[in-house]
Amino acid sequence: MSGERRNRRFDKKTPKYKEKLAEKASRPMRSKGMRSHSVTARPRKPGDSRSKGSKNHKGKGREGGAGWIWGFHAANAALTNPKRTIHDIYVTENIKEKLDIPGKPPFPTISLPSEIDRLLPRGAVHQGIALRCAPLEWPDISDIAYEAPEDGLIIVLDQITDPQNVGAMLRLASAFGASALVIQDRHAPPLSGALAKVATGCLETVPVCQVTNIGNTLQDLAKTGWFITGLAGETELELADAVKGAGKQVIVMGAEGPGLRARVRDCCDQLARIPMHSYLHGAKALPGQAESLNVATAAAIALYEVRRKE
Repeated sequence: MSGERRNRRFDKKTPKYKEKLAEKASRPMRSKGMRSHSVTARPRKPGDSRSKGSKNHKGKGREGGAGWIWGFHAANAALTNPKRTIHDIYVTENIKEKLDIPGKPPFPTISLPSEIDRLLPRGAVHQGIALRCAPLEWPDISDIAYEAPEDGLIIVLDQITDPQNVGAMLRLASAFGASALVIQDRHAPPLSGALAKVATGCLETVPVCQVTNIGNTLQDLAKTGWFITGLAGETELELADAVKGAGKQVIVMGAEGPGLRARVRDCCDQLARIPMHSYLHGAKALPGQAESLNVATAAAIALYEVRRKE
């Protein structure tokens, strides 16, 4: 055994070594993997390559904060919307001339289709254009409700989370002149990405109001003269009879399967159903095989009935 090793073993028996052990034991424990910082340590910036918000983490399927909009119609509508703040424009050479790109920053980055693929969630059909945008800001639903016309129409979605359905709802809201689409701030898809593509530009023109509590919002609308109809399959009142007459009307749609939640149902003035039958056998209506409709299809029927003139 060398002299150095013998000395090291001897040191462990000295009082000085025992003092070091006691000092080490008195220090606060750190979780495994926790990094210690000195007083002069530089804090990590949001733009650092290790931060989740960095450019190195684009295209991971997350759409929170600044969201991605892709697809020709959705992106072109966002480019021409003065209320939309755009951070980045990625476009292929072939599609650039067909878009209404403003002649001010941010200027487009000419990219290959494969390069745009890497920026976006898997399976996104971008058609040669992708934008990174800030979320739109719309007035509060109480302000929109107050300024709506006498035949105003508001659509309320109770925990509908499929972006395809919500995107389709935006197209319906635009087609039937709805004043706003109301969704919960939780249990709702991001207002970008797949939803924006399905909406084909209507995300830029239809106010989308995110609220904390659907039931409380319905009660507030009722107090200001709005008549609220919830769609439910088990009631006897048919939709065409429920929405007759003029006035400001709210149509409430529940998620496929669960339908309207109990408190949301209680906050409606009435519940109505869409009558379904597949064919007539003599004078008797036989029930169809479909137990329910897709929520976007049901919404289209409901909005048509509201707007239909007798």
